[in-house]
Amino acid sequence: MLKKIMKWTGRALLVVILLVLGYYTKAYIAVENRRSKVYAVKPLKLDIPTDSATLALGKRLVTTKGCNDCHAKDLGGRTIFEQNGVGRLVARNLTKGKGGLPKDYSTEDWVRAIRHGVQHDGTPLIYMPAGDYNQLSDTDLKAVIAYCSQVPPVDRENLPSEIGVGATILADLGELDLFEAEKIDHNAALPMATREDVTADFGKYVSQVCTHCHQPNMKGKPGEHGTPDISSTGRSAHWTDEQFFNSLRTGKRPDGTELKEPMPWRMTAAFSDTEMRALRLYLKSI
Repeated sequence: MLKKIMKWTGRALLVVILLVLGYYTKAYIAVENRRSKVYAVKPLKLDIPTDSATLALGKRLVTTKGCNDCHAKDLGGRTIFEQNGVGRLVARNLTKGKGGLPKDYSTEDWVRAIRHGVQHDGTPLIYMPAGDYNQLSDTDLKAVIAYCSQVPPVDRENLPSEIGVGATILADLGELDLFEAEKIDHNAALPMATREDVTADFGKYVSQVCTHCHQPNMKGKPGEHGTPDISSTGRSAHWTDEQFFNSLRTGKRPDGTELKEPMPWRMTAAFSDTEMRALRLYLKSI
């Protein structure tokens, strides 16, 4: 009797193992197909100015748009996440130093990456939040490219990003957005310029960097590791304007508790007063 039980248990275990292996094979092939998909984008051709005002704007935008948070303050890249069995997420070296961008990296390549989330060959970048930057105005896009193109070279050879077993399964289940290029309308009309002023329209423009975590409707994501609702129906809507601004500049709520990672308050701390007030106006309007 015991032998029969052990025999059937072994067979059941084998079936489970085969099912798991079968599912993972399916998930791996699906994710690799998505990773190798070529997007036939036509990057906008831009003339990049190099005057001091443009470079100063670009330097500020690199902070307020979160580029420093991922690629490091010197833009030399860094490992953002690494865990055995899950994978490794690395923000690449954006300078012309050793391990950085090739010398022939063109303006069109910058546009592909920032606005479309794809590499030179049209395949998607991993976890590049291009959806947050797809609607950047031409003026701001030019400024970012101008500044990044002339930063001092940093010799830093980072390891490549790696999609492990855990990340493969999560991506296949739709629980992890690895390829932002999938969600972008690459043929959408170019964004219209938005005048910098304390208006809801400009606030919506500023809020683009918030959509990746808080969703386009600013209602956040539920769950233990979710993000809060920051629209007019959220908790922060009951704060005073000054409490809201102070939280974005210090990383602390009005009650003294700290905003949880990955809330990039060091990024929002660099917002101008106009950007802060416009953002607040927009969030209270939706």
